[in-house]
Amino acid sequence: MTSAILASGTLAALLACAAGTACTTSSDDRSSRAPDTASMSPAASALLPVALERTASRDLTGDGVPERLTITARGARFDSLAIELQILDGRAGSRLYLARWSSRDYFKYDTPGGGPDSVAALERITRRHIDRLLTDSAFVTPRMTLRDGSTETVDTSVVRYALLERDWRRTHGLADTMSIPQEAEEQLGRERVSTAEEQARTAAVATELRGRPTFTYYAGGELTNTIAWSDRERAFVRVFSCC
Repeated sequence: MTSAILASGTLAALLACAAGTACTTSSDDRSSRAPDTASMSPAASALLPVALERTASRDLTGDGVPERLTITARGARFDSLAIELQILDGRAGSRLYLARWSSRDYFKYDTPGGGPDSVAALERITRRHIDRLLTDSAFVTPRMTLRDGSTETVDTSVVRYALLERDWRRTHGLADTMSIPQEAEEQLGRERVSTAEEQARTAAVATELRGRPTFTYYAGGELTNTIAWSDRERAFVRVFSCC
């Protein structure tokens, strides 16, 4: 297992230390379907349903046609929105990646406090996190610093676990958006020291993904994922997973 420490525990610092990576111009849709609550009282705005959407276009698969990334966030309250990330193929429009999480996870370490403006504070915090999801920094490849002082753009231990998890989900018919049972997570963790065949597969995928375009997103709490497209696996594979 690669012994390494990430350059920083926060997403902002993680991306700030990344080497410059050429990116195509994104189409970042800042429009919101939610009513403008700036002039409303907290009590009035809390009764309105929330529906936010953000979009961007980036070539993440390397085929010369930008993929379509969409973020939607819907729900009754800003602190309990159902957030969905989709990456759609630029040519066929088929879905290549799907992730879901709740905005409540954004408040594990970022609390608005009480008071009459607490509802407005919940909105500000949630919007800030959602607005950051598809900014240019999300497409800058992060790096981790190894103990010998060198840097790496792919964490092979994360790749190995991602491949084992992907195989487990296929075998058990479990969707990517559903949580793996705890006992299965423990089993996959023990299998990090895997067979020679699995080690060869991991090494091949890790080698393939070095230098590939990446996308990094923060899903709240301790979960920050960086993914890259693998032609070998015909799927997006995690190359970093951070605290």
